[in-house]
Order: sequence, then structure tokens, then C-alpha cells
Amino acid sequence: MEDKGFIYTLDAIIALTILLIVTASLTHFLTLEHYPPSEYRNYHARDIIDLMASYDTGNGTVLERISHELNSHQNREEAIREANRIASEFLNSKFPNIKYNLTAYNGIESVTIASNAEMSKADNINSAIRNYNNYTFQLYVW
Repeated sequence: MEDKGFIYTLDAIIALTILLIVTASLTHFLTLEHYPPSEYRNYHARDIIDLMASYDTGNGTVLERISHELNSHQNREEAIREANRIASEFLNSKFPNIKYNLTAYNGIESVTIASNAEMSKADNINSAIRNYNNYTFQLYVW
């Protein structure tokens, strides 16, 4: 008779433990914030600019081609336009859902190479810096 009481008590403790685990799991799951896939983008500027420095396009990396264009043209506007084309093609094809601003600094002045949105309207901006040849590139992502 005593063994039956022990088994019933053990059975009740196991059932209550399972019930407690299920309740805690449901409570935790229901209190989590859920982000729709279109709103949650986890792109980091450091990852993107590192990819731009290492991604070989056949004529060199993206940053190599941009710095070459900025150095090779006599006309500054033409150089910026060509660098904009290279950067925009890469960023728009690889990361179509991000907003970005890429600037280049040559030690004297900073110039915006490519941008597809207004930074003043962004609420959370991620940035990264990468030096290549005689330029310091800064990429802002939001």
C-alpha cells in the first residue's frame, strides 16, 4: 500500500513539472517581440565594406575600382559619377533593401560617392570605415 502512495505522489510531481515547463515556455514565447522579415534587416556596415574591399569583380575589388576611378580622371565630376556607378551597382544588387551613404575622404576633402536615401530621416545608422589606397571610405547603413 505504501508503494502506491509513492507512485501517485511521483506521478503528480512529474505532471506538475511538465505543466510548469509548458506554462513557462508559452509565457516566454508570447512575450517575445516578433519582427516581420521586411522590417528586420541585420546588415552591418563593417561586413558590407569588408565585402566591398574583398569582392573581386574581375577588374579588381569594388573599393579598388572606386579609388582607381577617383585617381584616374582629370574631371572631378566625371570621376565621382563613375565611382557612383560602380558603388551603386554593387550595393543595389547585393543589398537591395538597405539605405546607404558611401563617402570618400582623400585627406583634404570628403565627397559623397553614392547614396540612395536621406540620412537625416534615419533613426538608427550603422557605419564603418575602411582605408584603401589614398582614400578613407566611410559607409553608413540604415
